[in-house]
Amino acid sequence: MRIPSTVRDPKILAQRRAELVEVATNLFLERGFHKTSIRDIARACPFNLAALYMYVSSKEDILYLVAQHLVSEIVAALEPVASTTLDPADALVDAYKTYCKVVDRYSRHIRLLYSELESLSKDARDPILKSMEALIEIFEKLVKRAIEAQEVSEVDTRLAALDLLVTAHMWAIHGRLLRGRLDLDAFAHEQCAILFRGLLRRPRNATDARRASARNSNGKARKIVARTKGAERSGRIRGDAS
Repeated sequence: MRIPSTVRDPKILAQRRAELVEVATNLFLERGFHKTSIRDIARACPFNLAALYMYVSSKEDILYLVAQHLVSEIVAALEPVASTTLDPADALVDAYKTYCKVVDRYSRHIRLLYSELESLSKDARDPILKSMEALIEIFEKLVKRAIEAQEVSEVDTRLAALDLLVTAHMWAIHGRLLRGRLDLDAFAHEQCAILFRGLLRRPRNATDARRASARNSNGKARKIVARTKGAERSGRIRGDAS
């Protein structure tokens, strides 16, 4: 989606629109998209209403810029992780933890996107959703790579990618309920434990290996005890019958 402007200098245009994004994000979060007027935005900017219309033509344009800026920044932050040479499972975990840090940095924008994306028209919303595809594809490729290396179970890769995104967004949306007990690093670590313990096919460290070994040993022990009890009951039944 191309937003019309009468400004020809791309540097000035980018600067002014960045200022609009920052101001509008604060106002939209404080008051909501529908209760914030374009005059409210102009009053909070370092330029007047007439100048504002040189950079955008409507309040919807501004919301679109906010959403597009967010998605572009996130994809740029994750692209280096996507091309890593790390072990596939390690790369997946590293990408998730990196994304949690990005979510923390843009938590206000993410909350806004969740609450107001539907306020955009279909013509404005579709390009943003298409941009988000690039973000989903980064995680989907990492999941596929780990599956091919037999380090991740066979799962629906797109669903797994979306699970990773949404659980990281929890820090932005429900972080207030967690920050009393978890900081960002602890949140990412605990989420990895929840998500990947059921996804990865092999333990990621010595501690997990010991736990897996202990679980296997306990499982075998329970089976042996069960078989022994079964044999004892069978013997008693045969004895009683004779």
